[in-house]
Amino acid sequence: MSMRERPESADLTSGGGASTAPGSGRHRADLTFIGAGPKTLGILLAIAATADAGSGLRIHLIDPFPPGAGRIWRTEQSPHLWMNSRTEDITIFPDESCRLLRPGITGPTLHEWIHGPGQERLVAAGLGDETAALDSQSFASRRVQGHYLAAAFESALTRLEAEVHIHRTRAEAVRRRDDDRGFVVTTATGTVIDTRVLVSAQGHLDMHPAVDDADLAARATAWAPDSAAVPADSAAGIDDDSRSAASASTGLYYQGPGYTADLDFSGIPAGAEVLTRGFGLAFLDFMVMVTEGRRGEFVDDGPRLRYVPSGREPVLWVGSSRGVSYSPKLGYSRADIPGAPAVELRYLRQDRLDGAGHHIDFTTVLGPLFELELTYAHYAHVLWKRGIDAPELLEIIDDAAKRVLSGLHGTDEPWNGETSQPSRADAVRERAGFATIAASAREIITDPADLFDLSRLDRPLENLSCAAHSSAETRVRRHIEDHLRRSADVHHSADLAVFDALVKSYVSIRMLVRVGRVSHSHRTEFVEGRFHSLFSYIGSGPPPIRVKQILALHEAGLVRFLGPGLSIAADETGYTARSAAHPEPKTFTHFVDARLARQSAEKAADPVLESLRSTGALLLEDTAHAKLRTDEAGHALDADGRSQSDLFLIGPAVSGSTAEAFTRPHTGAPVFADNERIASAILDAVSAGSDRRELLAG
Repeated sequence: MSMRERPESADLTSGGGASTAPGSGRHRADLTFIGAGPKTLGILLAIAATADAGSGLRIHLIDPFPPGAGRIWRTEQSPHLWMNSRTEDITIFPDESCRLLRPGITGPTLHEWIHGPGQERLVAAGLGDETAALDSQSFASRRVQGHYLAAAFESALTRLEAEVHIHRTRAEAVRRRDDDRGFVVTTATGTVIDTRVLVSAQGHLDMHPAVDDADLAARATAWAPDSAAVPADSAAGIDDDSRSAASASTGLYYQGPGYTADLDFSGIPAGAEVLTRGFGLAFLDFMVMVTEGRRGEFVDDGPRLRYVPSGREPVLWVGSSRGVSYSPKLGYSRADIPGAPAVELRYLRQDRLDGAGHHIDFTTVLGPLFELELTYAHYAHVLWKRGIDAPELLEIIDDAAKRVLSGLHGTDEPWNGETSQPSRADAVRERAGFATIAASAREIITDPADLFDLSRLDRPLENLSCAAHSSAETRVRRHIEDHLRRSADVHHSADLAVFDALVKSYVSIRMLVRVGRVSHSHRTEFVEGRFHSLFSYIGSGPPPIRVKQILALHEAGLVRFLGPGLSIAADETGYTARSAAHPEPKTFTHFVDARLARQSAEKAADPVLESLRSTGALLLEDTAHAKLRTDEAGHALDADGRSQSDLFLIGPAVSGSTAEAFTRPHTGAPVFADNERIASAILDAVSAGSDRRELLAG
């Protein structure tokens, strides 16, 4: 069934006392989730693991997309859209490494499920040939992941003793009950649900356009698809806010930020030159939708890929602040480097940070410690890999960290050059001893490729200066080729140590954010700004084959590189792109912003949050890109800062909320403890207004 053909409302019931609710009317619920994707799935699994598995509860789930999979991982989407994690690195179930108060419901990883209990389901869905070719190191399509999550959801229903109703529609409005005990939810089909406890567990929300994006779109309005345009497969618009804008009178086309599977690129005709801002995962999705999605084909040509065009493709001119694609996933694992030193956090640990005040300064403490974690992991591995006996280098890094930790009470001035007071940034780096570390490393290590420089890793072409675009484009291509080769070369396995340190540091800092140890302003400016950008660039890159596809399309003349330091200006003639690396501007009539809009509760185009906010039920941060405020248990704070025991908020638009829903197995990922904690708080809230307190203990 296609997305356009799906029913607006459907119900599924399970558990003891199951019944079938009509698609409209009025219902009573103990617990209602708005959003039935992976975050809700994780909490339902945690509820199912309690002593009574939610016995006696009436639970309603509201989501227009399939339960378990949700919007992003729905099974009805293009086969060309992939995961960016290997099948062995994905699980929705806790395992023995997780610190839980009670035994969790365990289950297979994606890889185990594909080649075990999921085989029959995948074959029935027509995905048997696709999944038969997948091994533990493969990158599955998102629709395969959707089937995995749907199966996990069915497993949760089997274990739950609750009566569960699923409404395949959208929640349109929420208000408090007149007696102030719970909420009334109205769906798009007119169904009204009186619920004791409400949980908003939505994923990435659509945003109202930012001012700059709205200005760009205003130059291309009154969309009327060109009859010569060729649609990409399975790229249907979801709502008016997600559609592209184009104008027959101006000849301009603009597609704002959005989730690629929801967007319609049919307004881009074959052969059009398209300015594309963003060189991350959203760009790759867009790239394959208008190449493979338009019946082009990648074929093996020895060690490289070659692209055979269909003749329907546009030409994508891509640029960004870095000007290069995200780092490809490494082509080896720890199994390929037996005996390598383990990577454990040394500085960003709770016991090392206890001496700080309530807020730990990012610019003078967390930022430098993060860089030192990566530096230590890199050089510990290089010394082991090359057989170099130089423990003094690691001691210098430890000493630098001690100096940083001695200054736990820092100022709010930005770190690492992001300031109008460079002397202050220099002082921070001098105290951290980065220059001393670099000088010592150069004396000990002979191969420049074994030296570590985070700023060079983060912004490899920042100082690129060329006389012409052609020279800059050549440098971009060479960097992508060199980076791809290095990512597959176990000789440089210190890169895996850096990756491990990056992931552990990211989790540690996100946990500090969650418990309020990072100020809202520093979280917005640094953690969700440059730090998250660096993590995404290094740690959340694409499968290596995607980078090979970029190079194949470049060789075919269908992907062109604008260079780093991209800036864009718009006027009546079009969208003019300039790169800091060369002096040649280029003007386009077609422009795609290949990125997701930054999550901001203030700008969320969501009727549920808008209705709750209008009645004073939500508190937003007083900062840019404001998020919703909750207490440590996930209870929403109202406009006066009071905790509401019957309203929970979870998701990317919530301050401190754990962003991920599934994770890597055997890593002790905190998401499962979070699910357990939130599930317990939800059950406490339900029982507080009923006679079920003893029933829900667990």
